[in-house]
Amino acid sequence: MLEEERFAFRSDVDLTSLCLEGERIRLRSIHPRYAPAIFQEFTEEIALLMLPKPADDIEETLIFISTSIEGMQGGWDLALAILAQENEEFLGCCGLHGRGNPLTPELGIWLKKSAHGNKYGREAIGVLCGWALKNLIFDYLVYPADRKNVPSRKIPESMGGTVCEERKAPTMRGGFLDEVVYHLSKDQLVHHQARERPAPP
Repeated sequence: MLEEERFAFRSDVDLTSLCLEGERIRLRSIHPRYAPAIFQEFTEEIALLMLPKPADDIEETLIFISTSIEGMQGGWDLALAILAQENEEFLGCCGLHGRGNPLTPELGIWLKKSAHGNKYGREAIGVLCGWALKNLIFDYLVYPADRKNVPSRKIPESMGGTVCEERKAPTMRGGFLDEVVYHLSKDQLVHHQARERPAPP
């Protein structure tokens, strides 16, 4: 792995052992213990408007996790399990992917069906962006979403993101997504973090 393909860190960070706290959710570095939940919850319905396809068997899920951990050890990928803070129920996954574009890393997220409608995605991406602001040197963050995936598009739009590109993106299922690509500048992220910060008592 070339040095220019890694994230630019402000200080030493072990990506494989992160635990980031939100108000209702907790983000933990991906681990094989989450394989059964990922395999069960990343279904055809969930993957319909995404690039990956569901795993055919749990071994494929374990390979995905192993590859993600390798990327975290190499410093060019960050994959996190989204957990309910109350009981660590698995809710989904999110990540920040920097291989080949470490100064403009790409955000990604999915939630299991039963977790939809609670704005967990918005909270998870907010927590992840807050971590990135404190720990990474970058120009802006990228958030691609299928044009029809309105709930996903609302996440970057709620943070002030602007559409900077439209493209056809090939999926692992052999089709294409009609993607709109949002850019989130550092100024937009700082403003969002300040707006979301609870007021002092």
